[in-house]
Amino acid sequence: MKNILVVESHQKFCYLLSQFLRNNNFHVIEARNFFIGSYLAKEQYPDLIICSLEIVEEIGYQTLQKIQDSSITTKVPLILLTNKPDVSSSLNQIHQLGADILLKKTVGFSRLLEVIKLQLNKDEGFYF
Repeated sequence: MKNILVVESHQKFCYLLSQFLRNNNFHVIEARNFFIGSYLAKEQYPDLIICSLEIVEEIGYQTLQKIQDSSITTKVPLILLTNKPDVSSSLNQIHQLGADILLKKTVGFSRLLEVIKLQLNKDEGFYF
């Protein structure tokens, strides 16, 4: 069973996403803020991290970069979710952070599941 760390401050969305992932046979680790999330990332060794872009912007891109550079989390795929209508101004910074995917929160959970599976299978050499 793969471990997914969900870092999301919006309680209802976090609950819905976490339940969906559990229903699809993932072990979910939840964090309501980035600092708890970074601690859990180092303690729980997630296979993938899903994080709200708004949380990243609150703490600053440099803080995320420091955590991404950690030897423990540097190879962990990162999916950022946002509810912003326009993210073009953030794309350069997001790319520099090594984020693998940026999706709008309005993307369906079934599409998100496809992206998660693709990211998890990337290191194993399986693509679908």
